[in-house]
Amino acid sequence: MMNKKVIIGFLAASIAFSEIITPLAASWWLDQALNKVMPARQHNVSARSLPGVTLWLGRFDSVKSVAEEARIDGLKIQEARVTIDDARLDMAELAGNSRIAVKQVRDLQIMLRVNEKDLAEYLGNKVKEVKNPSVKILKDKIEIRSDVDLGILKLAVGVDGRIVGDASSIRFRSDRLEVKNAGGLNFGALFAEIPLLDLTKLPFKVAVRKIVTDAGVITIYADNH
Repeated sequence: MMNKKVIIGFLAASIAFSEIITPLAASWWLDQALNKVMPARQHNVSARSLPGVTLWLGRFDSVKSVAEEARIDGLKIQEARVTIDDARLDMAELAGNSRIAVKQVRDLQIMLRVNEKDLAEYLGNKVKEVKNPSVKILKDKIEIRSDVDLGILKLAVGVDGRIVGDASSIRFRSDRLEVKNAGGLNFGALFAEIPLLDLTKLPFKVAVRKIVTDAGVITIYADNH
């Protein structure tokens, strides 16, 4: 009788231990995998499933990730949030290679927040002709002011535009271009569309659904629907 109680107690303790350790392990593996895609100053990842042992089979009831000061495709993101509900992941890839391979997912939501300073820094690095850019994010448009260095010719350029996106990328699209002392040169191609993020580099398929511009901040929402 005593041996039976010991065995039952041991099994109960093992199950309880597994329910605690398994989500922690899965969260750590996800943290490592996401850090490869979007290196960040800080990641907070939480994975849940009931019962917890089903995580070993790659069944996730929910995954929540918040990254601060992340970088995706060279662009600094002040805040990146990823929420996954009812998903199946390849655990061999996750645990063995720190890579997220999604087999199936019911709902996947992404939120990215970018500020003026980081967008200006990205534009200065991305477009080699653009020097000392400044960015002002307003509710209805984004204003870019910069110098353009063409070697023997330096010009002051003003561009007004907006952020657009689809299932492949997020881009800055110009609506108005003003160039001082252009001398007849056409700069439309240089500022027509500037790529910001390549969404195909993410480990899951999403498409941009909504872009909100407020004073100083751009918030991008994407999902798998």
